[in-house]
Amino acid sequence: MPELRKVMLVLMFMSISLAGCMETVTGVFKTSPKENNQKNEEMEARAPMQRERDPVDPVVKSEVGMDYDPRAWIANEYHPGALPKLISAPSYKGITQQTFSDTGGDFNVHLNSDGTRMIYNTTRYSKNPEVCIQGITAKAVQLMTEDKMVDMMAKFSPDGSEIAWCSNRYGNYDILVQDAEAKPDSRPRQLTRSTDDDIHPTWSPDGKLLAFSRFNSMDGIWQLWVMNYNTRTLSYITEGLFPEFRPVMGKTSKGTPLYTLAYQRARRRDVPWYSIWAVDVQMGGHGAVEAVGNPQEIIADDKWAAINPAWNPTGDYLAFATVRKSTLSQWQARIYEADDIYVVKIDGTDLTQITKHSAPDWDPWWAKDPGDPEGPGRIYFCSKRRGVANIWSVKPMIPGLLVKEPMGR
Repeated sequence: MPELRKVMLVLMFMSISLAGCMETVTGVFKTSPKENNQKNEEMEARAPMQRERDPVDPVVKSEVGMDYDPRAWIANEYHPGALPKLISAPSYKGITQQTFSDTGGDFNVHLNSDGTRMIYNTTRYSKNPEVCIQGITAKAVQLMTEDKMVDMMAKFSPDGSEIAWCSNRYGNYDILVQDAEAKPDSRPRQLTRSTDDDIHPTWSPDGKLLAFSRFNSMDGIWQLWVMNYNTRTLSYITEGLFPEFRPVMGKTSKGTPLYTLAYQRARRRDVPWYSIWAVDVQMGGHGAVEAVGNPQEIIADDKWAAINPAWNPTGDYLAFATVRKSTLSQWQARIYEADDIYVVKIDGTDLTQITKHSAPDWDPWWAKDPGDPEGPGRIYFCSKRRGVANIWSVKPMIPGLLVKEPMGR
């Protein structure tokens, strides 16, 4: 079990190691460390040319954020000693670096409902991730958690009064919640107590539901669960990972609230890349939550993965990260780190690339822009474009969002 926890921790640090291909997830839990060592030795014995071609120290690789051939990097001016050159793309405006960590890194960003404060994980103070809060125009950092365990994937409640996150401080990963103004050493409320790991909480727009991912150790798959926050009733919904509630609610035929969850899920055949899905849920009897209709696959491809879905403020589009879509990441056979940020309309159309850089961009969050409340908002994401993971943001320029409806329609 200690070995499993170590592997789980490494995978969850960036919310991406779980995310490229289903085989990379299930393989972690179905092979022992001894078997993994034997496989690694066999692969090294069969690939002497790979070791000769790629002699860079693993620490340097981790700092740069990807595996690479040093000679090719130098030839293309991608070497770590130079500031990576941003390749222009027509789909964004005003890229901004939001955090400036030089040691460790910042990741798993989320913003409050008005887009003025962001909450994210950092390893700048400790090797284990802590939760901190920062204003979008400030550099001062408020530390929310401070212990020797892992606290990550934090989310503001819709009214900003509470924060939910996952932590392994009680043995395995559980969902915790506490007041947003609580001190770092305060004791949070434990919402889940499963012997399996629960991660990545997300609030419904009315604050009545809390969804999260649970690892089913019996089947070796991740599942979506929803908690009725008032009654603490837990309901299984479907297979999936990294759920996000749509910020706009609908109504059922009976007039009751209808909620939509976006998430990632892998197919169970061929190369099982993750794709983006959505499913509707509603309140059932006795505090339970139930699915309405069947899940829908929104964006998918047989050659690359779509991961980390995040809704735009009006619930019309989804931002997501890709894995192994760009030429550079394909050339590097990179499946353990993300590639670029894209957006897509919820009906699967208007696919638009937002970022285009040699370093990984991943884990987007789409928030309101206080400086342009009527605009398309800003997409915040994690990137290693300066060698260390930090939070960046861009204003997406998407044709479907920029077209205004005529007056009177």
